[in-house]
Amino acid sequence: MKYKIEKNTVQETLILPLYSRKLCSELYPNLYRDETAVRLIDEIDYDFSEAEKSSRSLMQRFGALEVAMRQNDLAWEVQNYLADHPDAVVVNLGCGLDSTGRACDNGSCKIYNLDFPDVIAVRNELLPAGEREENIPCDLNNTEWFAKIDASGGAVFFASGVFYYFLTEQVKTLVRAMADAFPGGVLVFDAA
Repeated sequence: MKYKIEKNTVQETLILPLYSRKLCSELYPNLYRDETAVRLIDEIDYDFSEAEKSSRSLMQRFGALEVAMRQNDLAWEVQNYLADHPDAVVVNLGCGLDSTGRACDNGSCKIYNLDFPDVIAVRNELLPAGEREENIPCDLNNTEWFAKIDASGGAVFFASGVFYYFLTEQVKTLVRAMADAFPGGVLVFDAA
């Protein structure tokens, strides 16, 4: 049974980056592979016809490559941090249906995936938490989620395509609060 994603919902925002990772996996398999994205597209009930039609355009292909390279860059940073802090936590801020945390799993880290409750509900259906992994429903701007993160072995946080949706002051406030709550932790993100 396929999981239905409705048009014009917060959950629909999961589709574009997921489809982009799938498209890039198909178009540029020597540069990028995301088997989870390829599998999930088949498990979602959604009208992908517009995405498929636009996938022939050079701009869409460039956008897909940009999404995939962003994931590769973030994964490299996470793995680099884990090389020096093998028992650290990996925290995916605004995780959507991204599996970068799993791709970086070193066998001893703990992975936290954070997003809005309705997004985590979809994630729990399509990407249920594995061993040493927890999906946390929350609003990132409400720092109550800090208490759920055990960063005693270090922490690497990453945000992929998330801060575009925040006001500048919200990003500053969140980053300052994270710096106070998780000293020695690292935050990796993309910005435009």
